[in-house]
Amino acid sequence: MTRLSMRGRMALLFMVVVTAVLAFAALSFDYFCHLHFKKQDAQVLGHKLEALKTVLARSAPFDPSTALVIDELLDNSYGYAAAITIDSRMVYSHHNLTEKQLPMYSLGGLGEWQVQLGDHLYTGTTQVIEGWANDQVATIHLALDITHRYHFFEMIRQWFVYTLLISAVLSGALGFALIGRGLKPISRLSKTTSTITANCLDTRIPPESMPVELHELVGNFNAMLERLDQSFLSLSSFSADIAHELRTPLNSMLTQTEVALMKERENGDYKDILFSTLDELRRMSRMVDDMLFLAKADNGMIALNFESQNLTSVASGVLEYYEYAAEEKDIKLALHSSGKTLVRGDDLMLRRAISNLMSNAVRYGESGTTIDIQVLQEAQWVRLEVTNQGPTVAPEHIEKLFDRFYRIDTARREGSTLNVGLGMAITRSIVEAHEGSVGCRSGDGVTTFDLKLPAAKG
Repeated sequence: MTRLSMRGRMALLFMVVVTAVLAFAALSFDYFCHLHFKKQDAQVLGHKLEALKTVLARSAPFDPSTALVIDELLDNSYGYAAAITIDSRMVYSHHNLTEKQLPMYSLGGLGEWQVQLGDHLYTGTTQVIEGWANDQVATIHLALDITHRYHFFEMIRQWFVYTLLISAVLSGALGFALIGRGLKPISRLSKTTSTITANCLDTRIPPESMPVELHELVGNFNAMLERLDQSFLSLSSFSADIAHELRTPLNSMLTQTEVALMKERENGDYKDILFSTLDELRRMSRMVDDMLFLAKADNGMIALNFESQNLTSVASGVLEYYEYAAEEKDIKLALHSSGKTLVRGDDLMLRRAISNLMSNAVRYGESGTTIDIQVLQEAQWVRLEVTNQGPTVAPEHIEKLFDRFYRIDTARREGSTLNVGLGMAITRSIVEAHEGSVGCRSGDGVTTFDLKLPAAKG
């Protein structure tokens, strides 16, 4: 079953609301009109009853002259019918109110009532006068003809029904047309979005050209385009970096192989060429492994074995591995710890993250300096800081240090076999998988990488 369009649903809702409001107005008008005329009838009948009681009080006992006075009183007013009984005996009737009909509308009680006499509808009231004459009980039944009003209200109700039907149709049609004009900005927005492709993600929709109700939608849409644009730029840059990093070892192996095949060589020469090719293959293998790791991290596919780990012990084990490399550059390593430094994490992943920080510190640390590693607990976090003395990292590079294939010294990209710019990106992925964060600050020749992980409970 095909669902109504938003335009159709809004027009239908508009029609229902208009019809409901008009129906409520009509019912309210009908109710208050009836209430008004009911009070008016009670007031008119009350005045006339007082006049009849006065006539009866002056003419006790009841005689023909009293009937003439009552006839004159009632004939001066249009639409009255009356009956008077004394001790349950009919002594007077005006306009067809007979003794046989009285039980039909008095219902054995007093108060207001209605009765249909022929084609006429009457509303009436009954009042008893006790101790009238010789302790007789006189009862006055007085009614007012409301036939013309009843017909008027019937006609009004018919008009209301016809008006509601016509108003429903007109409101639905007008609502459909007006809502169509109101939805034109959405059509323009749709046409604009249909022109956006991967090659023109810099398109933005000006919010001021849209109604206020669509400003939030347009703002979110522009923000989405901004994110997509950045993602496509990152993807394009990533692809270019992969091609560039793979091209360097491939060209090296290709050149070595071509040179080796140009003439006959000694077995030792071929062995040296094979060892050189093996180094390039190992570098390519490490780079592919790192890229696969980052791809798994992006999709939440890293399988972590969470156990209670002492981050100080993990850092100490990593430092032992880098002692020889630090000695070669005349760099000292110093580890400081304070407080409980327990975290829940994967031992191998944490070692890999800290190892990347240490590798970076040793690579860029100046000879004769000390690399300080400090591990401390702060409230609900355990912080690890790796500080080295070396080149100051400019502020514009700080945020990009953890991007893939990013290196500050672009001149060292060509032919470099030691670093392809994935270590910091892997560190960030590992730390974020542990629900932590990693950052960097640098100034006055001192650079500090700050790794923060949630402290283990207990």
